[in-house]
Amino acid sequence: MSCGAALSPTCPTCGTQNPPGAKFCIECGTGLGAGGSGVVAQPPGQSPEPPAAPGVAAQGPPDAERGGLFGGRLPGVAAPAWGSPAAGALPEERRKATVLFADLFGYTAVAERMDPEAVKSIIDRALRRLGQEVVRYGGSVDKYIGDNVMAVFGAPVAHEDDPERAVRAGLAMQAAMEEINNDIAATAGGSFSLRVGINSGDVLAGQVGDGYTVMGDAVNVAARLQAAARPGTVTVGGITHRLTRGAIEYDELEPLTLKGKSEPVAAWEAVRVLIPGPATRGARTVAPLIGREDESALLLSLFERVGRESRPHLVTVLGQAGVGKSRLLRELAAQIGGRPEKPAFRVGRCPAYGAGLAYWALGEILRGQFELVDTDDSELAWAKLLRGVESVVSDAETDEPPERIAATIARPLGIEPPAEHAMATGVHELDDPQQIRDRLFSAVRSLVEAVSRQRPVVIALEDIHWADEGMLDLVEYLARWVRGPALIVCMARDELLDRRPGWGGGRRNATTIALEPLSRDETRELVAALLPGGNGNGANGTAELVPQVAERSAGNPLFAEEMVNRIREEGSQDVQTLPETVHAVLAARLDSLSAPERRVLQHASVVGQTFWEGSLAGIEDEEGIDLQDALMALQEKDLVVPSAGSRLAGEHEYAFKHVLIRDVAYSTLPKSVRAWKHAQVGGFIEERAADRAEGVVAMVADHYGRAAALGADAEIEESELERINHKALSALEAAGDAAASLYSNQEALSHYETALSLRRELDPATRARIAEKLGDVALRLGRVDQATDVWGQCLDFHRREEDLSRVGDLHRKIGAGLWHKGDREGSIEHYQKGIDLLKDGPPCLELVRLYEEAASLYMHTGDNMLAIYASEKALRLAERLGEAAAASRAHGIFGRVFGRIGDSERARENLERSVELGRESDPGEAVRALLTLGYHLEVSEADYKGAGAAYQEALELAEQTGDLPSKVELHAALAQLAAYGGDWESVEREAEASGTLAEREGLTGKLCFPYMMRGMLRWREGDFDESAKRLRQAADLAEQVGRSEVAFQSLFWLAASLRQRGDHGDADTELARALDLCERAGLVAQSVEAISARAVNLALARRPDAAREAADEAERLADRLRYPVGKAASLEARGTVASDPDESSAALAEARAAWQALGRPLDAARCDYLRGRLLRDSRPDEAREALQQAAAEAETYGVHHLAELALKLLPARRCPCSSRRMSIVMSWVTGSTPSVSSTIRL
Repeated sequence: MSCGAALSPTCPTCGTQNPPGAKFCIECGTGLGAGGSGVVAQPPGQSPEPPAAPGVAAQGPPDAERGGLFGGRLPGVAAPAWGSPAAGALPEERRKATVLFADLFGYTAVAERMDPEAVKSIIDRALRRLGQEVVRYGGSVDKYIGDNVMAVFGAPVAHEDDPERAVRAGLAMQAAMEEINNDIAATAGGSFSLRVGINSGDVLAGQVGDGYTVMGDAVNVAARLQAAARPGTVTVGGITHRLTRGAIEYDELEPLTLKGKSEPVAAWEAVRVLIPGPATRGARTVAPLIGREDESALLLSLFERVGRESRPHLVTVLGQAGVGKSRLLRELAAQIGGRPEKPAFRVGRCPAYGAGLAYWALGEILRGQFELVDTDDSELAWAKLLRGVESVVSDAETDEPPERIAATIARPLGIEPPAEHAMATGVHELDDPQQIRDRLFSAVRSLVEAVSRQRPVVIALEDIHWADEGMLDLVEYLARWVRGPALIVCMARDELLDRRPGWGGGRRNATTIALEPLSRDETRELVAALLPGGNGNGANGTAELVPQVAERSAGNPLFAEEMVNRIREEGSQDVQTLPETVHAVLAARLDSLSAPERRVLQHASVVGQTFWEGSLAGIEDEEGIDLQDALMALQEKDLVVPSAGSRLAGEHEYAFKHVLIRDVAYSTLPKSVRAWKHAQVGGFIEERAADRAEGVVAMVADHYGRAAALGADAEIEESELERINHKALSALEAAGDAAASLYSNQEALSHYETALSLRRELDPATRARIAEKLGDVALRLGRVDQATDVWGQCLDFHRREEDLSRVGDLHRKIGAGLWHKGDREGSIEHYQKGIDLLKDGPPCLELVRLYEEAASLYMHTGDNMLAIYASEKALRLAERLGEAAAASRAHGIFGRVFGRIGDSERARENLERSVELGRESDPGEAVRALLTLGYHLEVSEADYKGAGAAYQEALELAEQTGDLPSKVELHAALAQLAAYGGDWESVEREAEASGTLAEREGLTGKLCFPYMMRGMLRWREGDFDESAKRLRQAADLAEQVGRSEVAFQSLFWLAASLRQRGDHGDADTELARALDLCERAGLVAQSVEAISARAVNLALARRPDAAREAADEAERLADRLRYPVGKAASLEARGTVASDPDESSAALAEARAAWQALGRPLDAARCDYLRGRLLRDSRPDEAREALQQAAAEAETYGVHHLAELALKLLPARRCPCSSRRMSIVMSWVTGSTPSVSSTIRL
């Protein structure tokens, strides 16, 4: 009697031992019949039994009839009817395959001289012989068509080097023709020649009629290449050539014109094999840590350092897939896991699959800390969370009570705090996204600090390059503000630096570890450790494979590990067939699995990188798969790993070892299958997490969205596709709303765009609702044209519906968008239309917003009375409606206007009130208010430190909220402050940041800011022509878009640049233009600077009367306004125009002291220069001292042309040694050694 266990069939062709139940050889593709008998390539007239696909059970009902996640009908989604494959048939799969066509040329000439039976016998023998070469190289004969052979490499079984195998087979078939022709000559007195065409690409493999075959453009091109080939040659296409050129020698052909192809096709003829044939494989072991000792030691030392110094450290481990990032993290966990202090080691993953999951990694960390699972009901989840927080947070050690921390972090976890807790903590009052975000960041920081007071903390974030923007902001926030021993380890690919070039840069507590491929010696050591006997101790000769495998793996530990795994599992020593890419490695690895194992991976790949055992229950019952055994085998083969916890209570959770494994398994599924299964996964998640939908909304949206997109290209019944679209639309809108509320703007935009792309016949009201939201986030991202376009479509819809409030608000939004682009007239037109529409109706927020947007525009364009009128309207309406944000904006405009007319006290009072209201209401309002306050402090009070603090706070908020237009202004504002102090490095950095943002995002109206700063930088470099060009460009654009302050500053710098190069007439023209602008825009404070500068310019142009008149006017205005910069400027003007040397010297010295006190050293140096120039003839010693001081100051701050200008004016001494002394002065100023050339020049 037998035990009934399935036998492991041996392939009759290649001798490979196959897994129990296999219907097809995993090595050569030969069909395996009952009892292990093989079905070899069939000659014409014989029909082989269709073999079972690798990874697929031979029997089983169609998917539509199966239960569980991938069978049955889950909520809201019915399984579409895709047909029922016959028992034992291979399923449809998308595969990368290489197709070979071979044609016996000369068949007709031989056949006409022979009896049909003799012809059939000759062709049988010839095709059998050619088929043997196909099988020998691991391909399978797809079909015989007359005197043609079609063979496939890569389907139904993939190898790492299928293109190379196909070309080798083609050359071997040509070599076999000598034997075939000898047979023909002996029996028929003739000969054949062979034409072979080979092409690689994507195909759909599956049953067509009664047989298994492949279809696609790659197949058609292979057939056309065979038809175009010369007799006796092997002709290949571009992809095949690219993948095999290292192993095969080729002659390039002229591009071929092939039937059915619109363009000529590149082609090559294979000449000969360059690399010898295959070698052996060994057995599998566990990968040790090799070649990462330094990185591991550094990571451990940083952990110890945070413990000693009790402060955080951010470590970013960068490297491409498979290079060893996760292995390094596991080593750290092992090294510190047994320490007496018992560090808290928490891991969060940022999934690539399901992009847009806001704070997903944070949720995983918190769930791990407090042992939460998604199937906890709200009451239990809250109880666990609160109890956990209270166990680590002490009221005495933090400014946030435990209850409020728990209530705050409950939101990203999808937990709803009980009403009494929400009321007590004030969480229920938070509906502003930025307030929620700020509170969340603060709560997480307090929690990390509390845990770190008990023991060191390690926060490990895997694949952070896939994290949402909010998560990246949170990491940087924690690294900056946590006070306690916390090591934050981020594992990322290089794509992270594409998203955030400045990640971790500029911080003393940040370290980046870049993992490069292993060296050749390290790779050999790794392979030797992995291969059984690879270290020379084994008897199976695997040590000889080490250098070959190491070379093929290219220093990538994952590549090396996967290669060795397959060598061990297949028991082969065929090194040459090992993969050249990760996809090839993993595709071949998947095909080498048993049927149940491969099928489980395919099903699991749809769920995502992590999946639950229960989600695969259907295949256990309906496909005859023992799920437990399959999962255990997959763990043993290191393809999947069990998760430490589970997001679903009572469910075992697993993860693919690497996302690439999941990607390859997923890529085998046809689009129609993917669509159906994604819809089922979305339904599964909804069903299992119904009361926690907020926490998984993005994942649900991602699955439904993929289902809808894929379904549009697949053969799914219209009614089923409509149901999928409906579910996708609802989920995508919800996910967009969730992302937008957390200011994850790019994620929100992606969700809304996907929702709108689902179907053309979308309900107009729904389309308008989603499109308006899309416009809102598009404007935040600086995509003004996209925003105004979709708002215009929404406006048309609401006009037809006669919804006045929505029409009015959309006029406001479009007006704001046009103002961002600098279209002042278009903006005013839309504001006016909105106001006219709503002003006679009841008070409403839409009208408040229209008035305050109009007021802001008028203020920027200098229409002060209109700005005050509109602000007053907005403020009164806002107070009636209790709208703090609108009131903040109104106070801000009042403050700006008062500042312009010289009332600094009332200006500051209103601006500080604006900031208070902005902080209480909305982060966007806080940014605007801080920007306005900073500008007032800078211009009206010369409080540069206070202005810098306001700008910096506003910039941090703008970065958190993704407010790109404000970031452009704020970077320019910081550049301007740096220019006052002569910090040109900061000027250049901030100017570049401002310009890059404005240009990249198409913010035309904001380009005046970087244009101005770039003009200043060119002035500093002494490139006066380019400086004048940039500054004129800035002034013209600023006037065009109504940015009068920027236009003034640009004209002021332009005049200074022109004056320095001696163009006093042009400088006076630009100053006159600046003064005209001050009058039109109400820039009273700035007019003092302009009048003073004009007085200096007129004096240097030898127009003393006009100069004195201008200086007198500047002095009167400065005395009235008591404006610090104006006072210094007027003193400078008075000293320049004074005819009495004593008066001139005293006034300029006082002006110099005033500029110096304000922190403006270059303005002080200018006063020294003017004093030296004016006293050069009457007081040469005093002039010399002033000019030397001016030169020294200018050199110190990097303005070399100003130093040179001062030194040229040095009065000559009358003693014979004057030249030598001048040389010494030059040496003292420039720090150089005196030379003959410098003496002669002076």
